[in-house]
Amino acid sequence: MSARSVALNALRRWRQENDRADAIIARSFVETTLSAADRAFALELFYGVLRNLTLLDFWIAQLRRPHVDAGLRDVLRLGLYQLFLLKTPDHAAVNETVGLASTRGRELINAVLRAAIRRRNELRSRAAAQPLSVRQSHPQFLIARWEGNFGAETAEALCR
Repeated sequence: MSARSVALNALRRWRQENDRADAIIARSFVETTLSAADRAFALELFYGVLRNLTLLDFWIAQLRRPHVDAGLRDVLRLGLYQLFLLKTPDHAAVNETVGLASTRGRELINAVLRAAIRRRNELRSRAAAQPLSVRQSHPQFLIARWEGNFGAETAEALCR
């Protein structure tokens, strides 16, 4: 198993099971033999996607209007995280992410990720115009509390 497939399986478990993220990824590592570098990459992918779910889902909605089933959404989240936030080279992010998808989902994943590359600047601009909860993937209730206690600038700094 690759680091990306371990991260994807952990994301699916996180979505389906009622368990903590750290327990899920720990179980995932017990079930596979990854090098230390691959474990670190799997951790970065897993926690990076979880930290940025709202923003990643915003980008998916911009790229694909009809409903995307949960399994394909997990794959797209991984791909977009690599492209936009990890800044993985485009060819590597697309190729490796498409390889994670089921045979029937590969064409869709490829098309959406290539559209994301073409529309990268537009998607980033649209995200920058969204409320802080989307831009920084933080819960609205927490942002409201911080803004009330510390002001808007400090709340944004805390989110960053």
